[in-house]
Amino acid sequence: MRMNGLHVVDIVKVIVMVFVSVSLTSCEYKDLCYDHNHWATVKVSFDWQKAPDAITRADGQPQQSMGMTVLFYNLDNPGAEPIRYDFGLEGGTARLEAGTYRAVCYNNNTETILYRGMNYWNSLEAYTRQSSIEEGTQLTRSGMPRAIGTEDEPVILEPDPLWGCASEPFDLKNDARDVSLVLYPEHRFNTITVTITNVPNLQYTGSFGGALSGLAPSRWMASGIPGEGLATQAFTANVIDATTLQMQFRIFGHCPHLSEGIINQHMFTIYAILADGSKWYYTVDVTDKLHDGIIDDDEDVSITIDGLPVPKPIVNGSGFQPTIDGWQGVEIDIGM
Repeated sequence: MRMNGLHVVDIVKVIVMVFVSVSLTSCEYKDLCYDHNHWATVKVSFDWQKAPDAITRADGQPQQSMGMTVLFYNLDNPGAEPIRYDFGLEGGTARLEAGTYRAVCYNNNTETILYRGMNYWNSLEAYTRQSSIEEGTQLTRSGMPRAIGTEDEPVILEPDPLWGCASEPFDLKNDARDVSLVLYPEHRFNTITVTITNVPNLQYTGSFGGALSGLAPSRWMASGIPGEGLATQAFTANVIDATTLQMQFRIFGHCPHLSEGIINQHMFTIYAILADGSKWYYTVDVTDKLHDGIIDDDEDVSITIDGLPVPKPIVNGSGFQPTIDGWQGVEIDIGM
């Protein structure tokens, strides 16, 4: 039988050859698609020797609520979105395509910490939102004065405890075997404790608060260096005994260029509202005290101020006559 000059047998042969050709091409494509030799398994673990307090609660028990985020940055594709994995405190396993990577880690149980510069391993920056003296001290709603020269500094929220680090580059280009990565988290904050001794008339005082100027507004997560700029933080105060006040708070750091001789001034302001409604604030220059205290990036600092001239309010017609409507300012020396 012939169709337009061709035998039916010839037509069938042509169809079979086309079908076989397409099938072979399809199989070859699938083989390439399912080749996973360009992936590697990375076993991540955390060594807490540089920050043992991070994994222990105040009562000495192991920390249970904290997890760790690891961002993997492909150095062969700068600016690409990092690959994120969330682990427990001991670590876990990640799957990554072939490439050269750096990893940056941080604890993910924070509430006040925000991040920017996420697309590059060395530009990841931790910061907190803007706040106010009123919010930080919890003393009043508005109108609280600032130390002279610090009025233009933004007030930021106190950072939560923060730990992190960056790895050295590691290569997965031609290695499909398991790769081990150990990360060593470090402090990305300082704790400041200010103790004020020999304070008279505490029994007549309603409440206290404080603020410290010239602080870093952020922290670089990879290097641990404090961020550029100046910020003020405000905080509450506790009465320790009949003549002692104490304030403890966390900061990102201060003076990122201190090693180059560039020093920020740090003014400490103490706010007091007495039982009769009068309002007082005291300013103290603690620059030298703060610089002497912070040696390492994770160093805690203790500052002691001896004496605070809190007046005795009106009691049965006697005592210091206050001005109820406004804040009364007093400058004091560090040695008072």
